[in-house]
This record gives sequence, C-alpha cells and structure tokens, in this order.
Amino acid sequence: MNLRTTTWESIDGKLDLFLKDSQVEGGEYNYPLAMRIAAWNWATRMFAFHTPRQQKVVLSIGSDGRSAILPPDSLGVQRIYNADTQRWMRHMPVQMDTDRRMEDAELGQWWVWGGTLYLEQTFKTTSADLTLYYYAYWPDVEYKSVDGKEEVVENDIITPPWAEIALCHLTAAQCLVPGSIEAARLRQWNIRIDSGTPIQNSRAMQAREHLWWYNTLIGIVPPTDWL
Repeated sequence: MNLRTTTWESIDGKLDLFLKDSQVEGGEYNYPLAMRIAAWNWATRMFAFHTPRQQKVVLSIGSDGRSAILPPDSLGVQRIYNADTQRWMRHMPVQMDTDRRMEDAELGQWWVWGGTLYLEQTFKTTSADLTLYYYAYWPDVEYKSVDGKEEVVENDIITPPWAEIALCHLTAAQCLVPGSIEAARLRQWNIRIDSGTPIQNSRAMQAREHLWWYNTLIGIVPPTDWL
C-alpha cells in the first residue's frame, strides 16, 4: 500500500473547503480544532475497516508460554513468523467437536479471543522471536491546550493519499451533526408561513451529502480483504 506523511495543517486546509465559516460571538468558530480532530480520528477509525494500516511487531510471550497480548491498535492478525523454526505459524480453525491438539506440532498454530493471541505450542521462554504481522487502526491526531489555546501535539499524519478527500467528507459530516440536531430542535416550532417546512434542515442535508461523497469516493477503491 502506498502511504505518505502529511500534516494537520494540510488536512485542516482541506476541511476548510467544507467547514470554513465566520467567527461567532466570543471569537470562537462553529467548528473548532477540538471538534475537527475528534471527528477526523473517528473517521479514520471507521475507514480502517475498509483499508486498515499494515503493521508488524515482535510478540512478548506470556508467563504461560502459550499466549500473548495483541497490540492495542490491532484489528486483525494477518500472519505470525517463528524465527526459531523459520516457519509461518498456522491459523487454527476453531470449530465445534474438533480436537484442540495440533495436527502438525512443528508448525504451531494460533487463534485469537478477547484481544489475546493463543499459541497451540509451548515456548520454553517468554521472549521467543515471534513476529506478528497485523492489520491496525490508523493513528489518532492528538492535541493539547497551551495557555488556553489548543495545539496539535503530533503533526505527522499517515494516510493513503487517495483517501484524504474522502476522509475530509466523513469528518465534515460528523462535524455537521450537532448543528443539524440543534436546527431540528429550533425548527420544531416553525409554521407553514415560515420559509420551507418545519422538518426542513439544511445542516442535516449537508451532513448526508458529505456522507454520500465519502461512500462514493472510497467505493472507487476495493476494500482490503482482511476480515
């Protein structure tokens, strides 16, 4: 997968195409930095189920010699390499009425439950050289408050170049949701003589339009077959 490193400044500039507005009372924007970053992080987490990040890490075997905790950003295991035997471990199918004992003790097998990787092979030490290749969430953008002003902590963002505009659309849709809910609350008292109808809601229509663009744009690229 071709990836590139970009910056929040670049992403934020693209978001301005959809969310730029004039300042309201008090000098605040309708779509402040905290809201944009929270929406972007949510959008990238949802996007990971279409195109996850590809990662690898050396596993730390538990004291039982037969399990390891998966990384916190893990979505799914792709494969495990045992450097001691120079073999790939086999994914163990877990089915009813099957024998848990291995068919091939040399290869070793693995299965996952509740964020823990179980190894159907006992390792003599807790530092066996097992390399986990896995699918992961995309890293979040973090920010902090300095003297009352919010600033981005880590400016480097890793993302597939083709997905940036699609993710901006999904981020914009999420940012527009609070305004659409507030607009719906205010418009419930409308009467027919008002402009439009009591249920008309331009913010909600904008949010749905951005969601449509997101689904359309990522639909151009086939999803990763990892589930």
